[in-house]
Amino acid sequence: MCKKILFILLIGILISSCSVWKKTMQFLGVSKPHVENNNYSIREVDQIIRSAYTYVGVPYRTGGIDAKGMDCSGLLFRIYADQKRVIPRLSKDQAQFGLPVSIQEIQVGDWIFFATNKSNSINHSGIVSQIKSANEVYFIHASTSKGVREDNLYQKYWLGSFVKIIRPYKN
Repeated sequence: MCKKILFILLIGILISSCSVWKKTMQFLGVSKPHVENNNYSIREVDQIIRSAYTYVGVPYRTGGIDAKGMDCSGLLFRIYADQKRVIPRLSKDQAQFGLPVSIQEIQVGDWIFFATNKSNSINHSGIVSQIKSANEVYFIHASTSKGVREDNLYQKYWLGSFVKIIRPYKN
C-alpha cells in the first residue's frame, strides 16, 4: 500500500513538470500562465539613452538615420539599431510599437509623440531622457530647425503638441 502511494506521488510530480499538465491547469483556471517581462531593464534603457546623447548636435535631415543627419523617427531607429534592436522606422508606426502610458506614469526610455504645426496626426517623436520633477520631463528628438537636441515636455509648444506616450516593446 505504501509503495502504491509513493508511486502515485512520484507520477504526480513528474506529470506536474510537463507542459501539457501546466496548460491544462491554466485552462481550468487553477494556475496563471507565466507572462514574460517585456520591458527593457534599467541597464538597457541607460545604454539606449547614452546612445541618444551621442547624437545631440547632429543636423536634421529628412529620412536620415546617421551622424550626417537624421529626422525624429530616424533618431529612435538609430539608437535602437546601435543596441542591435529593430524597431519601426516611421513615427506613425513607432507610435503603435508599445503600450500606452499616462503622463503620470512616464519613465526614462518611454517614447513620446506629437502632432506639430497643427497637424491632426502624429508627425514627431522623441525618447524620454530625464525626469527631474513633475514638470521637468526631458526628451531627446530631432528638431527640424536645430537638429538633435533635448527639450522639456512642459514647454508650451511641446505640451500643446503632445499626443501620447508609449513604453516600447522589447523585441
